[in-house]
Amino acid sequence: MHRVESDQKSIKYGFFLGGHQNYYGLRYADAFADPEYDNVSSITPQKSLGFNLGFMLNFRLADQFSIRVVPVKIGLYQHKVDYNFTDGTVDTQLIESTRLEPGVFVKYRSIRRFNSRMYLVAGVSGSIRAGKEDQATSIDRLEIGKTNMQFEFGIGLERYFEFFKFAPEIRYARSFGNVMTDANNFYHNGINRLVTHTFSLYLHFSD
Repeated sequence: MHRVESDQKSIKYGFFLGGHQNYYGLRYADAFADPEYDNVSSITPQKSLGFNLGFMLNFRLADQFSIRVVPVKIGLYQHKVDYNFTDGTVDTQLIESTRLEPGVFVKYRSIRRFNSRMYLVAGVSGSIRAGKEDQATSIDRLEIGKTNMQFEFGIGLERYFEFFKFAPEIRYARSFGNVMTDANNFYHNGINRLVTHTFSLYLHFSD
């Protein structure tokens, strides 16, 4: 049995690395039936890959319950939306961003079995685009808001080793609402709503 004393600590620190697959969920607007879009056969979000890293604090409530606070998380994102035209051409809107994503989660763990524990985690997180605002331009494009809120839930496995605890975790996140701005142009008017969907694999390391 490794790190038995770790389960008795009120506060534990750690960090995590992760990779994710993300895409937009899209709902067409009524304007997609207008003559402006007669030459557009479909608007299709594409799946893309990204990377996450961050730090966490775990506050013990009981042996099987804890609160996980993520004060710092950096996510690298790339989203693609294809505008498919009837002549076979494709206009791809590429949205790249580095985002800060603090969050608060509730964690429920199973009873410890030797050096292993399964757990469930669920919570909410914010998402704020880092860096300066995009410069104003006269070129029409798909624009995404600076901030976002999302709910997340996942499942993981804690493994106790002699000097640290390792926990791989699979998690799904979805935005609460529409992430588009209210811009008025060709790329916006055919879409009523965009929401984010993200599937992540995290590797947690803690004491």
